[in-house]
Amino acid sequence: MIREAARYALKGKLLLVTLAAAAYMLCLSLPVIIVEQITGLWGFLERAADEYIVLLANDPNPASIYEWAGSISTEGQGTFSFATILFLLLVPGPLTLGMSIIWLRLLRGQKVFADMVFSGFGNFARSFLLNFLRTLLMALWAILFLIPGVIAYYRYSFAFFLLADNPQMSPIMAINLSKYYMRGNKASRFFLDLSFLGWFILAMIVLVFASSIALDIIAAETYTTSLFMSQLVISIIGSFILAPLSAYRGLSAAEYYHRVICQKPDSFKDPLLLPGV
Repeated sequence: MIREAARYALKGKLLLVTLAAAAYMLCLSLPVIIVEQITGLWGFLERAADEYIVLLANDPNPASIYEWAGSISTEGQGTFSFATILFLLLVPGPLTLGMSIIWLRLLRGQKVFADMVFSGFGNFARSFLLNFLRTLLMALWAILFLIPGVIAYYRYSFAFFLLADNPQMSPIMAINLSKYYMRGNKASRFFLDLSFLGWFILAMIVLVFASSIALDIIAAETYTTSLFMSQLVISIIGSFILAPLSAYRGLSAAEYYHRVICQKPDSFKDPLLLPGV
């Protein structure tokens, strides 16, 4: 029923939401790829890979491989630049809020435009802080083990929908309300996401096939394919291949959000229902 509602909301809007979802993914990936090309990360990794192949040919002992891996990290060159880290800190929150607004408006039959993906920047401070706090909490839980990290992801999965519905809500309240709403609902939300696994595998197969063809064409024309070009091609093709699936999943998550909050509508009015994070 939830996925059926999502498919109904997509009728006549598939191109629009595909463009919005693709813009979201491209805005998160392309700047990083380009910046790291400028700072030299991709060139460094290519040189390191060549050294690894030579090292492995001369000494296939696993210990030497570990030493090679350790040497990369100690040199400090095989990591993202400060500009990329700053970008990934500031930008994902507003973009995620923009996508949440799109999914909710689509389900409610309201007008939606592809450039609404950037509407979250109108509430930059709250969306940035919400993304930072949510990521921090998930990372802290993930330190314990993978499963607590996954549980934390679903515990706070309503936070951006809540902020989209209540632009003046504080990030802490959005996180706490999400935790409240997801009590007893995390497993069902997990299985909802799991139902998209087949589609995701199919999309990845198509992505690998399409990217291979594109890179072969580029290699035939230029006689070489750099790591930067590979990342660029995969990012662009992948964004458009995965965009329809991302829209389908996003709308399903929004529909799930609608159904859950309708069970506990008074929680918005009662501050006592705001448990600790």
